[in-house]
Amino acid sequence: MSRVPEETLQQILASTDIVDLIGRTVKLRRAGTNWVGLCPFHNEKSPSFNVRPSTNSYHCFGCGAGGNAFRFLMNNEGLTFMEAVKRLGDSAGIRIQEEVWDANAEKEAKHRTQLIRVHQEIAEWYHQLLMKSPLAAAARDYLKGRGINSAVAKNWLLGYSPTNSQLMRQWATEQKFGRQILIDAGILIFSEERGDAYPRFRDRLMFPIRNDNGDVIAFSGRLLQADAKAAKYLNSPETPIFSKSKVLFGFDRAKRNISKAGRTIVCEGQIDTLMLHEAGFTNAIAGQGTAFTEVHAKHLKRLADEIVLCYDSDNAGLKAAERAFQVLAPTGLVIKVAGLPRGEDPDSLLRKEGAEAFSKRIEAAEYFIDFQLEHLARTRDLNDMGQKVKVVQEMAVNVHLFPEPVKKQATIMRVAYKLGLSEEVVRNFVERSQLKAERKGSKTDQPTQTSGQQIIAAQDKNALDIVRLALADAQVLDWLRHQEHDEVLRDVPGTELLALVWRGKFDSVDPVAVNVYLTTLQPDEESALNQLLHESSASGGLAAAEHAFGALELTRLQMLKLRLQTHLKQPGLTPEDIAELQREIWALHQEINKVQQQMVKREM
Repeated sequence: MSRVPEETLQQILASTDIVDLIGRTVKLRRAGTNWVGLCPFHNEKSPSFNVRPSTNSYHCFGCGAGGNAFRFLMNNEGLTFMEAVKRLGDSAGIRIQEEVWDANAEKEAKHRTQLIRVHQEIAEWYHQLLMKSPLAAAARDYLKGRGINSAVAKNWLLGYSPTNSQLMRQWATEQKFGRQILIDAGILIFSEERGDAYPRFRDRLMFPIRNDNGDVIAFSGRLLQADAKAAKYLNSPETPIFSKSKVLFGFDRAKRNISKAGRTIVCEGQIDTLMLHEAGFTNAIAGQGTAFTEVHAKHLKRLADEIVLCYDSDNAGLKAAERAFQVLAPTGLVIKVAGLPRGEDPDSLLRKEGAEAFSKRIEAAEYFIDFQLEHLARTRDLNDMGQKVKVVQEMAVNVHLFPEPVKKQATIMRVAYKLGLSEEVVRNFVERSQLKAERKGSKTDQPTQTSGQQIIAAQDKNALDIVRLALADAQVLDWLRHQEHDEVLRDVPGTELLALVWRGKFDSVDPVAVNVYLTTLQPDEESALNQLLHESSASGGLAAAEHAFGALELTRLQMLKLRLQTHLKQPGLTPEDIAELQREIWALHQEINKVQQQMVKREM
């Protein structure tokens, strides 16, 4: 630590607009003479974080965090006191004269300053090579092919790292940078085998990575020559000033615009991000070659309510979107996906269609769950029971992540409707997915459900009761085969196993006949019915079967009524359409009452 005269500290604080400072990372709104927002130091849904310009201070009524501008930088960005003082002093143009009294803290602060200086200087050197050196011809050709001109390269300080390590040695000597500071910065890698250090980045297009204050703290290098042994993108290692789990590419430029728009556009790569900025989409950012982290999510939650994922349309992009959703959704952020044509990325689409068309795609972005549902519906056979079960399982993994019960319930309803399942079935899958997530990390291994068990889980409870009774009692099976089944099997989700038993031609009294029939089914269907056969015999006989059938018919009528009521709310209906729908709803209402009365009589 260092000592700064009290008068200087007061001068710096007086010259610092604390609302502007905190507003760069926290979305604030005016509340009388003060400003409020979501606290950056703990998770909350209702704003309790208060910024008071009159005292140049902040306070959270939820967690108790508070202080002045120095304290905010220390807590929010992990700066030391002197680093916070120097940053605000530099911004205010105030010269700081200090007396050093803590040698270790001063040494650490000095080292961080040197690392930032190394990154800034070498970023400039890489940039000059890109712009002027014959060695960077391939890099310039690549940028030209991507529609990136010299003005864009200059704006983002793009660079080129040469293959020849001697060039870096000459540069380091001229700048008086020793080998160790370059190793600490991740620019050089020390090889014990060679007994020397060599450049980490060789023959790569260089993208500077900056912290929230705009300082270059790391690099991402893109390979220019095809090499099966080398990664396409190579990032700087973790250093005292860089942690990839905490930094987002372009965030230093985008944060104010994110707060203003209340929305963040998230891309996969640096080129997509910078090209979106150049086209006017200045709220775009990208990760650093790693999946989104909770730290990233908290950064974005402070500034925006909505995230639009703008990833490539290939399978890798779809997987990346799902991983991002799984980190971002628990924060309560609204997650959407901008659908891109197959084979396109944001950069190529901008060049092909222009900014206006791209803007329309952003505005038309779908909620992630709807996007995933549509994708799965296109790529899976939803008429196949096994496939449908797998789809609802995949959806449940994501649906359970919603923190708000209302949003979770609304999503369950959408998934159930799209897949033709009951809400109860989907909710069961979601609850099991949540329990599994809560048990993750436990030493007790949880058995994986078989495909047969999965199908059973997707069935209507009353339909399963009838199946069990029919398999255990020949009288019930005979009664069932004399019932009209087309409407029930058509209208009620989760009746697939019931359909197999209802329509099956086998003698339930003869075990061999039953097993022969099972062998004619799909393996997952055979497994499910075989499991039901091996369960304890169902009790209740024909009376229980009739009651379950009545409950199933009641479910069918209630679903039909709900569909008609939903249709009644659609715009553009004529008076005649409305009258006809109302008549049908009333008729169903009477049928529902009739079935309910019949069920009551059976119970008496």
